[in-house]
Amino acid sequence: MNETNRHGPQSPRAPIAPAAVFREAAALRDAGKFGDGEALLRNALAEHPRDADLWNARGVMLAALGRHADAVGCYRNALALKRDGWGIWTNLGNALTQLRQLKSAIACHERAIALSEGGPLLQHNLGVALGEAGRHGEAAAAFTRALDADPAYHRARWDRARSLLYLGDYGGAWPDYEVRLISGQMPVRAASGQRWDGSHFPGKHLLLLAEQGFGDTLWAARYLRHVKALGGRLTIECQPELIPLLQPMGLAERWIARNEPLPDDADLHGHLCSLPGLFTPSAAAIPPPPYLDPPSAQHGKFQPHIAKAGRRLKVGIIWSGSVTFKRNRERAQTLVRFLQAFAMPGVQLYALQKGPPEQELAALPKTAPIIDLGPLLHDFADTAAAVSQLDLVIMTDSSVAHLAGGLGKPVWVLLGHVAHWLWLLERTDNPWYPSARLFRPRAEGDWDHVFDCAAVELMALANP
Repeated sequence: MNETNRHGPQSPRAPIAPAAVFREAAALRDAGKFGDGEALLRNALAEHPRDADLWNARGVMLAALGRHADAVGCYRNALALKRDGWGIWTNLGNALTQLRQLKSAIACHERAIALSEGGPLLQHNLGVALGEAGRHGEAAAAFTRALDADPAYHRARWDRARSLLYLGDYGGAWPDYEVRLISGQMPVRAASGQRWDGSHFPGKHLLLLAEQGFGDTLWAARYLRHVKALGGRLTIECQPELIPLLQPMGLAERWIARNEPLPDDADLHGHLCSLPGLFTPSAAAIPPPPYLDPPSAQHGKFQPHIAKAGRRLKVGIIWSGSVTFKRNRERAQTLVRFLQAFAMPGVQLYALQKGPPEQELAALPKTAPIIDLGPLLHDFADTAAAVSQLDLVIMTDSSVAHLAGGLGKPVWVLLGHVAHWLWLLERTDNPWYPSARLFRPRAEGDWDHVFDCAAVELMALANP
């Protein structure tokens, strides 16, 4: 006798009601329990396979789990049942954007807008896809339409700022760029004093707050001499790894490591990444490098390694940015690829890499043609001292590009298809860092072309 017969027949399970499923799924989504939500919707679809809204909702859960290809399948099943579902079309467009199928994504968003009143969310989604495709003029127009419908749509304002920055429209971009301070993208800071507007502040105490990454601080550091010349006492919050580089330059009376208690006696406060918006209405107003000074005290510890190059070209390499940056995989490459391209006669390579990607050096044979300076690099003052003694740095996009550019040292930046806005579009030079040279792909994922172009230029430089 089986268990069912032993205890009597079981009551038939009540059918799943889609309305109840949607309520429970929404609660799970709000709680961040996307896996549980996806399982709930999958079970509901077993009973209601022709419910377009259930397919759509499951796609949303799958997208939240990062399973964008699976989400596409759900959205397409939903559209087979509900061809005029504009919400489904825009969700499909979002998933395709994540999969880098950008022409299809744009078409889906345009279909969603045509089927609806084209509200701010749909315009924003279209703008994101256009921006990822490098069509930033059209993207900015889409974000503007979203803001016309909802002026408080902070994310659209931020994304419009980025598109305008890609286009080099600094005067138009900076006001939108400030939305990051109220949009939730940055933690709210309780800083004393009024917000500074860039005017003279004689006899007063100004506090500048750190934000974003190392590269952002190094980029904004070009303004610090000008800020100090405008008035009284200056206190600067900064990432601790940068303080040994910046503090000896005499740019402020006091430096505070990031996340240490802030002074409570400031009359005024501002943010480091707001400085360009106060003083650079156009590219012509960008303060030129060099504005960073390599500390001479650290030079000596690198000299024995630098001397090994003899008459060869001394080239530093960095193959990855911070691994915690969510899009680092789009810009990072492997050490082996750098060696294949740049280990050539007339060149001595030096590894400047820090962080987990340093481990790639351990896999190389001891005879590999590279000298690892990583163990000597404890902060950015060390890195600046090393870079100042090299002829060239070749790297993927990360903070040391700002360091080398700020020092006025030659730096070749190898860019992916979607690069940071600071590198603008299509150009091989850059107004922020005149010593930089940019190498770009012909299309998505075309790193072979990037390395090939840089390698042939290095060959000519090392062997004139």
